[in-house]
Amino acid sequence: MNQPKHGLSRREFAAGAAGLVLGGLAPGATARPRQESVADTGGVDGDVTLVNGQFVDYRGVVGTALRIRNGRIRELDPAQPAAPGERVIDLEGRTAIPGFVDSHVHYTRAGVNPGHQERRVERAFSIAELQETLARRAVGVPPGEFITCVGGWNHTQFAEARRPTRAELDDAAPDHAVYISGTRGGTGAIANGRGAAFFQERGVEVDPATGVVGSPAAALAALREVQTDDDKLRGTADINAYAASVGLTTIVNSGNLADQEYPLRLWREDRLSVRMRPMFPAGSPEEVAARAGNNFSQGGRAVGDDRFRPNGFGERIGGNDTMSDAFLPTARAVARHRWLLHQHSITAEENAFHVEAFQAIAREHPIDELRWALIHLREIGGPHLDALIGLGAGASAQTWTYLSDAGGPPFRRIVDSGIRAAVGSDATNVSALDPWAGIFYMTTGRNLAGELTNDGQQISRLEALGLYTQGAAWFSFDDEQAGSFEPGKYADLAVLSDDYLTAPEAAIRRIDSVLTLVGGRVAHATAAFRDILRAPVDPI
Repeated sequence: MNQPKHGLSRREFAAGAAGLVLGGLAPGATARPRQESVADTGGVDGDVTLVNGQFVDYRGVVGTALRIRNGRIRELDPAQPAAPGERVIDLEGRTAIPGFVDSHVHYTRAGVNPGHQERRVERAFSIAELQETLARRAVGVPPGEFITCVGGWNHTQFAEARRPTRAELDDAAPDHAVYISGTRGGTGAIANGRGAAFFQERGVEVDPATGVVGSPAAALAALREVQTDDDKLRGTADINAYAASVGLTTIVNSGNLADQEYPLRLWREDRLSVRMRPMFPAGSPEEVAARAGNNFSQGGRAVGDDRFRPNGFGERIGGNDTMSDAFLPTARAVARHRWLLHQHSITAEENAFHVEAFQAIAREHPIDELRWALIHLREIGGPHLDALIGLGAGASAQTWTYLSDAGGPPFRRIVDSGIRAAVGSDATNVSALDPWAGIFYMTTGRNLAGELTNDGQQISRLEALGLYTQGAAWFSFDDEQAGSFEPGKYADLAVLSDDYLTAPEAAIRRIDSVLTLVGGRVAHATAAFRDILRAPVDPI
């Protein structure tokens, strides 16, 4: 792996990242504009062969061509040429990876955030880039409506290491209201002039000079008061399009039950462009029995296919108190009904409590085939990892401390233990949804400001890719269907804008997908690929 440059200061790193764009433009260049995309255009004529590429999964480079049949991988480096009428797409040397699987994320909650969200605020590394990001979003938003970004970033990621001002937000989107709120870093929330007028009419104070919002909670409540059901459905579709644009294809979702109605509606309309694996809390054994008894019916209808399938119970079992007396009996009921369980467990004390409970339950109801796991794991040590391995359980770490100046999960220790391991974002209230931010953090040990905050726990680029693909797929029973380039697996993949294996460290957070397939269907394509996909195929 590329070792971090320990002599690089936070300020030097941020300044360099602000000027760096994919393709190696000179310092001082602005971020590459987002390219127009087309979402979920259907099957790529059913059969397609991708050629002249570099197909990389957790094992390394595994081929240069890939044939897809009926939404699944048929073969790598096919020996036979394309058949008449088969579409062939030349990747022109680009790198392709399996689609990312986020093993723990509050995705549906983010999907129903009010306004027209712009998640790419997470990868703006200067005030100028923030302005460009908001200006690009404004092009597709009706004048006067809100552009928002709730959580997942903070001002320390900017080269200027300060909040944007009201005037700067006005300059970025003068015809729109803007509201952006950060996570940690003392960022708070900022509104532009139109946004401030909206909030002040509703009794929410906004500093007239700076645009700083007095109460982000009150501001968010005011935005939600005017949000419609259609707005929430549109926001969920928007976040799906964003996910595809960064190569994210499968979501293990921890959300409020009402939030999960929106991807369910998209699924019923055949418009769900990511794979959704919902998780459900359980406060008591009775609640476990009720959910398991009706196969997690939603809206009176049980659901389950390869796009939308209930995953199991989590992230909180036995109530919000992670070490409550209700945890053991509730978790025991999950085991009795033979369902998957993922439990929030950050501290060493929590790890010990949950491992002991898992061991007690396993003596009555073996859990080795149920994909049980502890998640977050900031303080997990070798003995608890060994105990989980003995139970057939897994360890899922999250990258939320990328937004912090403190240490993070022990990624190196987890990988070296040999446990079934994954990574997830825990986005968006506490962390960035962008998987490339997580990849950057795991491989460099550096936070969003470029500070070395998790030294000694860095892992290689292939190891990080493995945690976000094949490893994470295990946590939703998808590992035999997704996560690597193997015949028979889903054709879930992302063709990248840059070579992940050789890109400079600071460029990792700039990587995009130029073509994302989910089950052979186009979830995202930049303009060049859109034209290729829509071109007629010679049948002879």
